[in-house]
Amino acid sequence: MSCDLTDPAILEAYQEIVSGAPTNWLILGYHDTRDKISLYYKGTGGLGELAANLKEEVLYGFVRIDDRFALLAYVSEQVSGLRRARALVHGKAVGALFKASNVQINTSTPADLTEEKVRVRLGLLEGPPTPEATSPVMPSTPVPVSSPVPAPRPVTPVSPAPAPESVPIAIDTVMKQQEASSPSPTPKSATSRMGLSTPRTERQMEIEAAERKAREEMERQRRAEADKRQRETEERKAREQELLAQKQALELERKRKEETDRVAREAMKKQLIEMERLRGMGLSGYITIQSAGSPFWKRRFYVMRGQTVAFFRDDGERVPVSQMNLGGQVRHVEDASLEVLIPNSFRVDLKNGDTHYFFSDSTRDKEMAIAGFMKCNESA
Repeated sequence: MSCDLTDPAILEAYQEIVSGAPTNWLILGYHDTRDKISLYYKGTGGLGELAANLKEEVLYGFVRIDDRFALLAYVSEQVSGLRRARALVHGKAVGALFKASNVQINTSTPADLTEEKVRVRLGLLEGPPTPEATSPVMPSTPVPVSSPVPAPRPVTPVSPAPAPESVPIAIDTVMKQQEASSPSPTPKSATSRMGLSTPRTERQMEIEAAERKAREEMERQRRAEADKRQRETEERKAREQELLAQKQALELERKRKEETDRVAREAMKKQLIEMERLRGMGLSGYITIQSAGSPFWKRRFYVMRGQTVAFFRDDGERVPVSQMNLGGQVRHVEDASLEVLIPNSFRVDLKNGDTHYFFSDSTRDKEMAIAGFMKCNESA
C-alpha cells in the first residue's frame, strides 16, 4: 500500500517553508488517484488559510508557526474505511519526507486546527492557569490570639533585614515580657513562628503554591495527552481489525464463488461431453474474441466439437475464417471482467504462451464457453 511522492512541486514547497520564505503552509492530496500524492495548494496566510482550504477527502498539510513545524493528517468523516487505512500508511511516508516536523496532528474536523490548539501541541503556548493558581495563598499557620505584648520600640516592627546580633535579643525580650504579663505563657515554638511570619514568608508561600498549581496543571495536561494517544491507538487498532475482518470476508466470499463456479462448470463440462457422445452435437453460439497479439475485438459464430473450435463470420457460413486445435494446449481459463472491464469476459492461456480474450452475450453463454474450453483440454 505504498504511495507516490515524486511530484517535484511537493519538495519545492516544503523547502520554501523550512527555509523561512514567505510561504508557510501547503496541502497535499490525491487528485482522484489511488496512491499518487500531489501538491494542492500553498500559501503565506498561515494555519487559518490552510484550514480554510480543506476539503471532504484525505489531505496532508504542513505549516510553519514561529520556528516550529506541524504535520497535519486530515481525514474527513465521509471517507470510507479502506481509504482511512490507506491514509494511515501514506501519512507515515509523508512524515518521513517532511523530516522537519515537530509534531503530527491527526484530525477529521477543521475545528481541531485552531491557532491556540496547534500552538499548545507545538509547545509554543501553555494552557490557561486554573483560578486556584492565581488566588492569594494565606499562611498555613494561624497567628495565635493573645494579649498585647508591650514590646520596646527598637524591637517592633521587626526589620526585614535585621543585624545578626539584634534578632536573638528581640526575641528574648518578647519572651520575657510575655511570661511576665500572661498567666498562660505562649510556648517558645509558637512565638518563633510569630516572629517568622513576615510579608516575605507569605509571598514565598504564594509563589510555592502557584508553582504547585502549575505543576498539577502540567501533569493534568500530560495525562490528558496520554489518554488521547491511548484512545487514538485503540481507534486505530479497531479500524485495522475492521479492515482485516472485511478483507477476510471478501476472501471467503471469493473462495465460495470460485468453488460454486467450479462445480457449475464441471457439471456443464460433463453435460457437453455427454451431448457429443450421444448426439454428436457440439457447443455453438456467438462470441467476441480478441486473439493473441491483436488489439481488435471481433464478433464471431463459433462451433466447438471435440478438440477443435472453428470461428465463422455468422451462423450461415460453412467455411470458417479461423480455427483453433486446443487438444492438450489449454493451460488456464479464468474470469477477466476486472482485467478488461467488460462483463461476461474470460481469458484462455495456452501452453505455447498465447493468451486469447473472449466475452459472451450473457453469463450463461460465458459459463458454457468456459466449460467447453475446459472440455477441449481434457478430451485430448
